[in-house]
Amino acid sequence: MKCIQAAGAALIGSVVLLGGCASAPLAPSTEMTKAKAAIDQADRAGAREYATDTLNSSVQKMAQGQAAAAKGEQVQSEQLFEESYADADKGIATLQNEASRSSTP
Repeated sequence: MKCIQAAGAALIGSVVLLGGCASAPLAPSTEMTKAKAAIDQADRAGAREYATDTLNSSVQKMAQGQAAAAKGEQVQSEQLFEESYADADKGIATLQNEASRSSTP
């Protein structure tokens, strides 16, 4: 009986321990950090108004990358973060082109 109680206690303890690890926040990767910075820059520059589709795509890929990272799918998450960065960077380029076009007489 004591053996069953000890095994039960060990099982409960390991579930609690694993649950605590699963809920710990993810350490941001370099790609994730770059993508977040690009999204913030595009948003501040007005991408919501002039490059809505690329900014929305970037934000969506960021969320998918975070979900993949939470599942431990590192390769998939890094690819999504890279795509998120590329979309945000494209939005920034669109804004720069729009700004230069509107400032040219």
